[in-house]
Amino acid sequence: MQRRLSSILFVIGRSRRGDCPLPSAFSSLPSGLSLASSRRIVVIDQQTFEDLLPLAYQWAQAQEEFILARGSPLGPQHKADARLAGVRDCERVRVLIVDRIPLPEGGELAKAARRAQIITPDTRCVGFGHAIIIRADSWGDRELLLHNLVHIAQCERSGGLEDWVRQYLGDRQTCVEFSVGALEEEARGLARAICHAEAAA
Repeated sequence: MQRRLSSILFVIGRSRRGDCPLPSAFSSLPSGLSLASSRRIVVIDQQTFEDLLPLAYQWAQAQEEFILARGSPLGPQHKADARLAGVRDCERVRVLIVDRIPLPEGGELAKAARRAQIITPDTRCVGFGHAIIIRADSWGDRELLLHNLVHIAQCERSGGLEDWVRQYLGDRQTCVEFSVGALEEEARGLARAICHAEAAA
């Protein structure tokens, strides 16, 4: 089970537009993946997407359970930020600090993640369900944590982890390089607005 925790399909970090350049070589795209060269978009066809969704959810569920069992609860300041981000059950949130966010390993899920550049060695934080995993060198980045707390609030609003995984990945599936989408834009915008509002106060 722990081995599978390194197989991640999605990233809920602070990647901005253009931060995820396409790989230079596409000579052997896996089945279900194609390159629309005129717009340089990696496309995961709908059937492949549907096939991968259960794997993504299974991974996310296992990852959340791992972090909830081993992570630390939010401190007072982070609880206050969680409430600003819209999190309802702040007491349930757990944070696990690591040296690096693991890259995908093996299988079609990992191939799709690698080709779509949905996670890179620069990924600093991932959050979903009631779990956040963050690199130690990014622990002091308040906007990054707020961003991922917004994703946790989204997961609560969506009715659960499985529904959120489908909505989040489906949202990003239609965007260039899987880089944006309504949920991702909300997380970026709200985290930025909270930080800027307090800085201006």
